[in-house]
Amino acid sequence: MIAIILAAGSGRRLSINKPKGLLNVGQHPLIYYSIRNLIKTKKIKDIYIVIGYEFIKYENYFNSFNFDTSVNIKTIKNDLFETSGSMFSLYLALQELIKASENNINQNVIILDSDIIYDYDEFYSYITNSYTNAIFATNVAPERYDACYIKENNDCYLKHISKDINSIGFSEKTTLWEHIGITKTSADSIKAIRDYCEKVFDDSNSFQHEYDNIFENLPSNYKVCKYENYIWTEVDDDLQLNYLITNIYPKLNI
Repeated sequence: MIAIILAAGSGRRLSINKPKGLLNVGQHPLIYYSIRNLIKTKKIKDIYIVIGYEFIKYENYFNSFNFDTSVNIKTIKNDLFETSGSMFSLYLALQELIKASENNINQNVIILDSDIIYDYDEFYSYITNSYTNAIFATNVAPERYDACYIKENNDCYLKHISKDINSIGFSEKTTLWEHIGITKTSADSIKAIRDYCEKVFDDSNSFQHEYDNIFENLPSNYKVCKYENYIWTEVDDDLQLNYLITNIYPKLNI
């Protein structure tokens, strides 16, 4: 399996002069925990990390830290990070993957945001389950204010992802589930994702798109894998950073 970590963004809401993935959490930067979790599964062959904002700081970090040498870590530079969204970063990684495989992709892929931290046990269960196309989901905590809500069909396959709660048919009687920024996609779906990205870029004449809604627009169905009350958080602003430090980090099994 190949991992892609999307790490080109600037983290403007945090008012920092380094990428969000390099925020210090415990003794390591945030992105370290995803890399370590991936290596720990012993299911990952290569890790592609798409960098952009202050990319030199990422390169310096990767050059100075000794990760498990059985896994290849490669950085891909998104020179257009200021005018593009995460969809374009994912597109660049997939183009590199297709090129490296000489157009014969035979490895499934896991895609991760760089600004998340999460418990290992459920992550391992997810990465090793039988679904090759799957969205990692957890129930929306009461304090959440920036969730990517999930709408699913009766068989727990993805229908829609949106930050607009009204677009998923919200009811007070239903449990709200969210996409936390971890997705598995099969080798057979890689070119379909690339082609969908190209269509979106061409139709809009813009690279400013997020990748979350790609998977509901593909020929393959994506299973919504639910982990209730999952210990995790993203770090988009100072409130979430404080929540990570005071509430999530002490509880993590990492």
